[in-house]
Amino acid sequence: MSYKLTRTDKAKCEQGFSLLQLIVVVAVVGIISAFAVIDIRQSREALTLQNSVRQLAGLIEKARLDAVRRHVMDGTSQVVFDSNTSYNVTMDFDGSGTPYTRNYRLLGDIEIPAGSPLPSISFNWRGRTSACTNTFAFQNSSGGLQSWVDVSDAGDVTINSDVDILPSVSFATVSTTGGIAPSTVVTGAGTHANVLDCDTTTSGTAGPPVTGNGSGGCTLTVNPSSLSIKKNGGTTGSIVVGANTSGTVNASGPANLRILPATRSITANSSTTFSVTSLNATRGTFAVNFASPCTTVTTLVKVTN
Repeated sequence: MSYKLTRTDKAKCEQGFSLLQLIVVVAVVGIISAFAVIDIRQSREALTLQNSVRQLAGLIEKARLDAVRRHVMDGTSQVVFDSNTSYNVTMDFDGSGTPYTRNYRLLGDIEIPAGSPLPSISFNWRGRTSACTNTFAFQNSSGGLQSWVDVSDAGDVTINSDVDILPSVSFATVSTTGGIAPSTVVTGAGTHANVLDCDTTTSGTAGPPVTGNGSGGCTLTVNPSSLSIKKNGGTTGSIVVGANTSGTVNASGPANLRILPATRSITANSSTTFSVTSLNATRGTFAVNFASPCTTVTTLVKVTN
C-alpha cells in the first residue's frame, strides 16, 4: 500500500529545523566542545608535569653514575636548585674527566611550591647522598596538579613512590640439620628501611617558635616553626599563632594542604590555633604562611608517609 504526501505534509517537510532546534543543537555542541578543550588542556598540563619531573629524575641518576664512575671525593656530582623553577647540574657531561655545570629549567609553568626549601642533592664516590631520603614536590602554577621525587640515602631515585617504607617481614632461624654448618646460620632481626639511616634532626621533631617583626614594634609568633604530618589526612598538625597587637591573621598554603580556619581574628597579647591536614598523597616540605597587618611568618610542614 502506497502513501501519498498531501500538500500540507510537503510543506512541513520543506520547513527544515526551527530556530529553537538550532539553538539547542549549537548549545549542546558548545558544551561538548568546552569539556573537550578542558580535558585536552588538563592532559597537556599533566604531561608537562610528568616530563619535567622525569627529566629531573634522569639527570639525578646521571649525576649519581658520574660520581661512581669518577670516584668523586669532592662533591662535584650534584643537582642543586637555584630557584623554584630552575636547577644546576654539575658533573662530567662529555667524558673528559672535568666536571662543569649546566642550568636547566622546569618545563612550562611547573615549579616547586613557593616558600618550600630548595632541593640540593650531592653524591659521594659510592653513589650515596649525605642525608636520609630527600623528598621534594612539584606542581603547576594553579597547584591543581602535583608530583614528587624521592632520592634515598642509597641514591635510588623514584617518582610518586614510597621508597622508604618496606613491608613487615618475619625471619626464621634456618635449621642446622641437613648438612648446614651452625656457623653459617644468621638470625634475622628486622627489615631495613631508608628512614633508619636518618639521624634525630630529621625525625620530624617540631621546630622552636619563630617570631616576625613589623613596623611600630608589632610582632607575630608561630609555634612550631616546623612540623610533620602524614599524607592523605593521616594526622593533623596544630599551629599556635600569637601577636602583640589586635588584628586579623590570614593563613595560606599549597593546594594539597587544608588549613583551618583560613582567617581568624586575634586580640593583642593573645594567641589562636590553626590546624593543617594533608589532602592527598603528595609528599614533601611545604610553606604555610600566616599574615597579619604587621608581618608574615612561615611554618614549614613536612608531609610524610
